Amino acid sequence: MPSLTPVILLPLVFLVLYFVYQYFGRLRPLNAIPNAHFTAPFFPIWLISIRYRKRENRTVWESHKRLGPVIRLAPEEISVCTLQGIKTIYGNWDKDTWYEAFINYEIPPLVAEIQSAPHSAHKRRMANIYSKSFLQNSPDVSNFNRRILTEGVLPKIATSATIGSSLDVLRLGYAYGMDVMSAYEFGSAYGTNFLGDDVALSGFLAAFTAVKRGVFWAGRLPAMTRALQRIGINLVPQEAMDGQAYMEEKCWKLCSHLQTATETNSFTSSSTKPVVYSQLYSALEKTLEKTPLSPARGPDFLRKSVASDMLDHMIAGYESSGIALAYTMYELCMHPEFQTSLRAELRSVNPPLMFPISTGDNAFSASVPPPTLPRALDSLPFLNAALYETLRLYPPGAAGQPRVVPRGGAVLCGYPLPEGIVAHAAAYSVHRNEETFKRAEEWLPERWMGGKEREVKNWFWAFGSGSRGCIGKEFALQEMLVFLAAVYTNFSTHIVDAEGIEPADEFIAGPSGGKLILRFEKVE
Repeated sequence: MPSLTPVILLPLVFLVLYFVYQYFGRLRPLNAIPNAHFTAPFFPIWLISIRYRKRENRTVWESHKRLGPVIRLAPEEISVCTLQGIKTIYGNWDKDTWYEAFINYEIPPLVAEIQSAPHSAHKRRMANIYSKSFLQNSPDVSNFNRRILTEGVLPKIATSATIGSSLDVLRLGYAYGMDVMSAYEFGSAYGTNFLGDDVALSGFLAAFTAVKRGVFWAGRLPAMTRALQRIGINLVPQEAMDGQAYMEEKCWKLCSHLQTATETNSFTSSSTKPVVYSQLYSALEKTLEKTPLSPARGPDFLRKSVASDMLDHMIAGYESSGIALAYTMYELCMHPEFQTSLRAELRSVNPPLMFPISTGDNAFSASVPPPTLPRALDSLPFLNAALYETLRLYPPGAAGQPRVVPRGGAVLCGYPLPEGIVAHAAAYSVHRNEETFKRAEEWLPERWMGGKEREVKNWFWAFGSGSRGCIGKEFALQEMLVFLAAVYTNFSTHIVDAEGIEPADEFIAGPSGGKLILRFEKVE
């Protein structure tokens, strides 16, 4: 009988030789970087473990506090927590393939464009309609804001205040975020109505939750996931695939309904314009006319490409805004004196945001020019400080945003890195730099007031930075400011149930309990 010793020893020898090559060969420059864990130079298991157990954000930050602004998390992955490092990484480095987990309809939306050149071309199709000046001057944004707030959000809150019941404001923020985002994309008559259809909201939230829970391996170890799939082992559970199919079907129906109305000249006259859809469809159609046909396009390539971006914007718009609004309202409840000062500030706005709408001047009036309200809110120190401090302490996108060292290698914070290494910064860590944010674990909105904001804004990273920063930043900020202004002009808020308010340690860090229950009181 042949000995099994060579069979056992040979793989071990190859494994040892591989680690020797990695440690003393291509990855040798990384040996100078402090290791977050003793296994970091050899295996990615520790990093995968803390991500899988949902401990990444806090663990990485604790490692930075212990070891410094540049640390090694795995053989080919590092984390930085310096402004210079952020500027280097997010200048023009390509994204990591992890972003392919965001693909819809088998076509990458803007966020899943890996290489810089395709991303830049993709972004140009819609950058103008997400600019601050365009949004502030848009009559469509002004009109659907007025409608959604005065017919959806504020009546729901007023009813709750009248009968003495409570509301889950995380869920309210999700519904508001989706309804305003889809109104901007599809037009107010062709988007979602989650504020008025709780069953539809529940269905979408359940589908998205299933997708988030089920794509861990596909996102973090895509090569292994694909290899196992070829031999019949699928690491993505069926409920995650069903959830993705559900969301794609819902978005496709919205796109098809709007496209049919456009082609048949039956567009609802009372609707706002489908700003994002029209821009994307027109720009991509012109681009495709100038490029040769490709078998890769397949049937419905134009419509699927547009739908992929539309679904991505819907998801990003509702989730991040809903989380940020919930945490802002939580902190305002925890700081009633600041809430009172905020209300006094809001009631100085002219015309006021009073509800119900009276016969006098009112910011909700259709006669008020579109830029009046957003520009007025932009100048309010208490309102902006409350939102920015919340986004600092509770960044919805809390974890690292991975980029890849370009061909030929690069120098990052004094460390030479070979090409292909993954590097990233995380808002959770960046926003806790005690040198910039004193008492960083506390909600201190005054750090954004009285001229102090100049010192901290350079370190504000809730929306990323560089050419690949969040394209919807200005839309999100404007819509959240309008929501908070409308609510706190008319109501005070009080905590009923904040169990599980601590952020989940995930890429998108919402309340771990999945709720925030508040009571509202009408303020005369």
